[in-house]
Amino acid sequence: MFASNHSKAFTVLLLGLVLVAGCFPGGIAMEGGFVDHAGWVPEATLTNNASYQVVCPDPDEVKRRKKLKEEGLPIPGEPPVRYVKPEQYEGGCEQTASSSVYYLFHLFPATPPMDAHYALGLAVQKLEGDTMIDIKTWHETHYYSILGHVRVFKVKGTVIRFQKDKKK
Repeated sequence: MFASNHSKAFTVLLLGLVLVAGCFPGGIAMEGGFVDHAGWVPEATLTNNASYQVVCPDPDEVKRRKKLKEEGLPIPGEPPVRYVKPEQYEGGCEQTASSSVYYLFHLFPATPPMDAHYALGLAVQKLEGDTMIDIKTWHETHYYSILGHVRVFKVKGTVIRFQKDKKK
């Protein structure tokens, strides 16, 4: 009688472990290494010697706008950024964005396909720049047990804005 109860408890425990391991919604991420341009050279990186400035987020302006919002005052329409000349730029303003596709049960794409140009556009739009330079791209794969996996295309680079020529 004891062996029978013991084997039932073991079977229930084993079944519980299989269910938890097989359906656990947490993911395991396997990141790919950096791959410059990921096999494509985006036209966006070509500046053709045009003058430009690097667009950087401005944390002081973000704080100022929060205070304005708390006080009920109008908030400026332009993004909270500062512009840095390329020769003065020391790094630290890189932006990252991504595009992904989810494969249900590792077979069926359940979301729109990855789009590298969409990811690049998202990064540039964050700061309302014109394009991005010094681009690095890479892929990541995030596994979610038997539920499926996500392939993520990530892009990181420096957002720039071209200077407008002053008309005389």
